Amino acid sequence: MKIFTLSLLFAFSITFFTSAQEVNPKIARYVDKVNAAQQRVEDAEALIFSADSLTAEGEKLATQAEEDLKVLAQERRDIERDYFNAKKPVERQLRSKDKEDVKQAKAQMREVENDYKAAIREWNTRYRVLVKEYDAGGRLIEKGKANLKKAKSRKKDLEKKLKVAEKNLAKAKKEYEKKE
Repeated sequence: MKIFTLSLLFAFSITFFTSAQEVNPKIARYVDKVNAAQQRVEDAEALIFSADSLTAEGEKLATQAEEDLKVLAQERRDIERDYFNAKKPVERQLRSKDKEDVKQAKAQMREVENDYKAAIREWNTRYRVLVKEYDAGGRLIEKGKANLKKAKSRKKDLEKKLKVAEKNLAKAKKEYEKKE
């Protein structure tokens, strides 16, 4: 008995709903427009979220690069200091009157300078990589802000369209209720 009652209720509700749509397809069109407008607003909100994510990722990348650049600057100072400290005793040895000491000092000086140049080349390579990361973070921030501005503007326009569609639906429902 319960199953029969439920199936009869279900059949009646489907018949009533389809007959209401057949009687007034105008309301169905407005409902579709409202649903489409709501979907577009949700899409705009997703774009806002995406733009926020881009900005956050860019800030994270730039901050990390800044920290690494500070560490790298300290490494550069250490390289310079080590070079100066290694060069100082060799320069004293170059002023020696013994030719063997001078010859040995020149070889040591070349070795110190080669080590310094190698360390600076390696440092420059790491510096360029970090500067690129920092620039990439800045570009992501700019792109995120630009996308955010566009998405917010678009969302505002779409919300206006949604309000208009909702008003038209409410108006159509009132007209339909007056006719009944």
